[in-house]
Amino acid sequence: MGGLRGYSRFCSLLILSTLLCVLTSIAETNDPPTANSSHPRPVAVSPELQGDVLMARGKYAAALKSYEHETNQSAVLLNKIGLAYHHLLAFDQARKYYQQALAINPDFALALNNLAAVYFDDGDFAQAERMYRHALESQPGRAVILANLGAAYFADHKYKLGTEAYQQAVALDPNVLHPDTRQTVVEGTSTRQQAAAKDYSLAKVCAAAGKTSQAIDYLRNALENGFHDRKKLMKDDHFAALRSIPEFQQLMMEGGTGK
Repeated sequence: MGGLRGYSRFCSLLILSTLLCVLTSIAETNDPPTANSSHPRPVAVSPELQGDVLMARGKYAAALKSYEHETNQSAVLLNKIGLAYHHLLAFDQARKYYQQALAINPDFALALNNLAAVYFDDGDFAQAERMYRHALESQPGRAVILANLGAAYFADHKYKLGTEAYQQAVALDPNVLHPDTRQTVVEGTSTRQQAAAKDYSLAKVCAAAGKTSQAIDYLRNALENGFHDRKKLMKDDHFAALRSIPEFQQLMMEGGTGK
């Protein structure tokens, strides 16, 4: 996955960082633990891990404070700081930290993806496309990045390339269109026209993959976002298998609101 300012109107920003553990509170005692004590020793938790847990809870400002106390300024940490700023809609700060992460590791796919999202938000779709392609060169087969590249193509009115990118993404991960990731930004679209074109193409991708319910949902979204070419829809071979399904027939009777 859209730009991000525009994208935030179409889909939720997703959280960063893989959780490494679940924290539990340990009751404090005044007596030091002994070999026979039933109380476990308190576990030391790094500021970075504290920040990860806070990010997962949506406490982005608090996560930033924790990350700032981490002494190991790795590319991974700098990317996490950038994502925290991204969630706070501080895009210039997010860009700065993504660039710092890439100064350490120029091929860091997650940072490349997230920096591309900033360019997408700025409306620089060509640069966003270049960054997403670079990310895919660094980490081939990353479905969510392919889907983001598809969104950038659609925003740039490159619908054929966008559809192909989405087809590849779905082939790699059938659930990529509804991702549950804590590491990357996922793009949306910035206008209703782009959303309609994107949803129509995604309906074709889902229909070809045998995902009937999702295909109908995307068709409904396309109609509601202003897709009006019903003759094209009824003649499109991608939807041949759907035309006998009651849900499809009902959708054609209802139409879209076009609002």
